[in-house]
Amino acid sequence: MFGKSQQNQNGQRPQKKIVTTGRDAAVTILTSGCHFSGKLYCRGSSRIGGKIEGQIISEGILIIEEGATILAEVKADEVIIQGKVNGRLEAKIRAELYPQSRFDGDIVTPVLVVNEGAQFNGRSIMSQATSPSAQQTSDGRKARVLPMAAGPSVGEGSAAPEIKVN
Repeated sequence: MFGKSQQNQNGQRPQKKIVTTGRDAAVTILTSGCHFSGKLYCRGSSRIGGKIEGQIISEGILIIEEGATILAEVKADEVIIQGKVNGRLEAKIRAELYPQSRFDGDIVTPVLVVNEGAQFNGRSIMSQATSPSAQQTSDGRKARVLPMAAGPSVGEGSAAPEIKVN
């Protein structure tokens, strides 16, 4: 019963079946005590609390926790930043910077949410337009998209940029 390994007719242990349901079934967690250098590939939901240097590729949501330090090129479907990131970020769906976060570098995403108190030093490139009715914050609230007032540097016929307000 306990401590005895089960064997099949050939004297080998039976293989365990691993069942996952959907793309987000996998969870990757690197806690605050971890330090990783190189190329990190994640599938599903991922939480990083440690220090990463190099490149992060995530198919799913990537959460960079408060206290985390990232010095990397980051590519993910959706990114929530609560810690410090220095590098380039490409988010296919959206990127959100929480109040205590700091980001230094370039962000390429169709939806960028910078909460009050977040520090963003760099450039943002809005890769694709999304419909305002489909945009939500990470806590489920709908975000309002407001057009910016056209200043003297905006020529006639130019579309005004948009600001997202939570």
